[in-house]
Parts: sequence; C-alpha cells; structure tokens
Amino acid sequence: MARAGVTYHDVAKAAEAIKNRRQEPTVDRVREQLGTGSKSTIAPLLKRWRSDNGEAADISGLPNDLVEVVKSLHERVQQMADHRIAQARQEFEALNEELRKELANANNTIAQLTARQQGLDDQITRITEEKSLQDRSLEDARVSLAKVESQRDEALAQTNDLKESVSELKQENRDIREHFEHYQQRTAEDRQQEREQFRMVNQGLKDQIQDLQHRLTQAESRASDLFDANTQLQRNADELKHANATLNSDLNGKIEDIQDLKHELEEAMTKYREYQHRNEQLAENMAVRTTQKADVDKQVAVLSQALETTKAELKTTQDKVAFLTDENKVILQEKAVLQGQFKQLQSSL
Repeated sequence: MARAGVTYHDVAKAAEAIKNRRQEPTVDRVREQLGTGSKSTIAPLLKRWRSDNGEAADISGLPNDLVEVVKSLHERVQQMADHRIAQARQEFEALNEELRKELANANNTIAQLTARQQGLDDQITRITEEKSLQDRSLEDARVSLAKVESQRDEALAQTNDLKESVSELKQENRDIREHFEHYQQRTAEDRQQEREQFRMVNQGLKDQIQDLQHRLTQAESRASDLFDANTQLQRNADELKHANATLNSDLNGKIEDIQDLKHELEEAMTKYREYQHRNEQLAENMAVRTTQKADVDKQVAVLSQALETTKAELKTTQDKVAFLTDENKVILQEKAVLQGQFKQLQSSL
C-alpha cells in the first residue's frame, strides 16, 4: 500500500528536480527526494512521468540481450568491488594486527630494559654506598693504624728511655759498689773507730741499694709490660694491615663488578636504542600503512560510487526495459489485432 500523500504530481516534481541536477531520475532518488513513499507506489508513477515526457523514445528497440549483458556486467562489477574491498580490509586487518603485536613486543622489551636499568641503577647505588662505607672503614682503620703506630713508637721510645734509665741505674749501682769497696779499703784502718759511722753509712747505702733494686725491678716489670704492649700493638698492626689488604681486595672486586655492571648497562642502553629505532621504523611503517589504508579507502569509495552509479544506471535501464516490455506487449497485442483484421479481410476477399 502506498503512503498517503504520494501523488503523481509529487513524483513528477521530484523527478524534475533530480533531472535539473543532471542526474537520472530513479525510484530510489525520487524516494530520497520525497522522503516518503514506497518503491511499488513510486515506480509506476515514475514510469508514467517518463512516458509523458518522452523518455521512452531514446531507448526504443533496446534488445533483451543488451539488458542481460548490462545485468551481468553490473553483477561482475559488484562482485569485483566486493572482493577488492574484502581483500583490502583483510590485508589491512592482518597488517594492523602484526603492527600491534610488534608494537606490544617493543613496549614489553622497553619495559623490561627499563626495569633492568632501574635494577642496575639501584645495584650501582647500593654498591656505591657500600664502597663509601668501606672507604670510611678503611679510613678509620688507617687512622687507628696511625694511632697504634704512634703509640708503638711512643712505647718504643719509653722502652728505650727505660733501658737507658736501667743502664744508668746499673752503672750508678756499680759506681756505688766500687765507691763502697774503695771506701772499705780506705777505712780499713779506721774501721774500729768509725764503726758506728760506718754502720750508719752502710745502712744508708743498703737502703739506697734496696731502693735502687726496687726501682730496677719496677723498671724491668714496666719494660716487660711495654714489651708485651709493643707485641700486642704489633699484632694489632699486622691484623689491621691484613684487614686493610682484605678491604683493598674487596674494593678492587667491587670496582670490577661496577665496571661489569657499567658494561652491561651500556649494552642494555645500546639494545634500548636499537629497539627505540625499530619502534620508530614500526611507527613509520604504520604511518605508511595508514596512508595505504587511506588510499584503499579512497579507492573503495570510488568503487562504491562507481557501483552506485552503475546500480542507478542499471535501475534506469531496468525501468526502460520494463517500459519497453510493456510497449512491446501493447505492440504485440496491436499486431495480433491487426493480423486478425488482416485475416478477416483476406477471408472476406
């Protein structure tokens, strides 16, 4: 059923407007121009308009073979266009998926290299902090070693001084003994008279000898303590030297590790730059593919427009063929009537 309001006048007016735009009036274009109506209603009205405006005179005598050829040509063009569009779309989707995978792999590789670089930076920072601590420990050990060496030198100096004091005390003791013996020899004759004085002097000398012996014992004990302290200081100095050598060895090992880490970092940065360059190439390839897709889209649009034009022309041709078929039927009917009349005339003659 036709929609209310669609009349022959409306179809004629729309067809004239389409023709003024230098386009072929078709059922779809008339329906688009009107914005309403069904094809079954518009088609006979449009055919009537063409008949009234003499459109059939240009296509009179159009054979059916030509109509079939146009139909087959239209189908082949449509199939080729659909096949090209589907093929271009599949190629673009495959290329787009491949580029996405490559981009995802590149992003994953960049993320891994970034994480590894961060780990190397953290490891270098930690090693640097450990090296700083070891440097401070080594400096403290050097200071302690210097202090111990200074104390050892002082102890050696004190030991030498004590040795000199002991030597002086021994020499003084020998001198006193020699003096005492000489005094005994000189006072042998006066011993009886000076016994009391001798006893006092002898007691004083004995007390002085005991004091000197006590001082000598203390000096020897102090010298022994100083020797023990010197030995302990020497052992401490040897231990500090050994620790210093161990720290230097560890420091050299850490420096070698840092050099290796720096080398690995340089290699990682080189790989990162290579991946970045590859990513840029992928981006360029993607841009080229995008341009190619735009060209394909343009070609598809051109083919689609050509297809629409071909469809319109085919529709026009079909309408003309339908109109010619109707006219052919009318002509055949008239021919049959004329033949019948001719036969009647022949019979009457």
